[in-house]
Amino acid sequence: MEKEQYLSKLSSYQKLSVGLRAYIGYAMYQTDFMKLEKIALNNTSLGHFCYLAKGGGRIFTDDTENEQEITLMFFQANDILPDFKSISRYAKRQFFIQFSEDTTLLAIPVKHGNNMHRLFRESATLSAEINAELLAKVIVMIIGLKTQNADQRLNKLLASFPIIFSQTAVKDVASYLGVHSSTLSAMRNRNYKHTP
Repeated sequence: MEKEQYLSKLSSYQKLSVGLRAYIGYAMYQTDFMKLEKIALNNTSLGHFCYLAKGGGRIFTDDTENEQEITLMFFQANDILPDFKSISRYAKRQFFIQFSEDTTLLAIPVKHGNNMHRLFRESATLSAEINAELLAKVIVMIIGLKTQNADQRLNKLLASFPIIFSQTAVKDVASYLGVHSSTLSAMRNRNYKHTP
């Protein structure tokens, strides 16, 4: 079931040839993570086309100057994760993942990913499409930070992740929204009062 969901997700970017589909089915592997498990991404490759079959969490970096974590993005089941091992080379930062619940990832191991790119030219297009979607998500988030107030950003986050507060600490959600955690608590109280 999860394997079919994975192949279906990849097919949503472009039609997979029979050969590439078979290779992905053969090469993919599963990794399970426990709730609240945290891993550094700079030195760990989760693999190519890393897909969340179930679970979720957040990607963050440390703000050592202010001794806090900066939440960069949340992810949930059916998302493809960016390759932060490659990104960290350019961003010059340490990135981490923390899982908000028991999570299952499916991916193509690095050694098979390199073979896949050599054997199937279309895999480069697939990578480009996935990266374009991830870049678009980042651009939309940045635009939101520049053009929306905190309440609008919160409402947009809740529309995408309705159970975010049952899985994630308020301080981590506040960091993502660019507000202080006490401000976020006040916003939530204000919203609950206006909800019929």
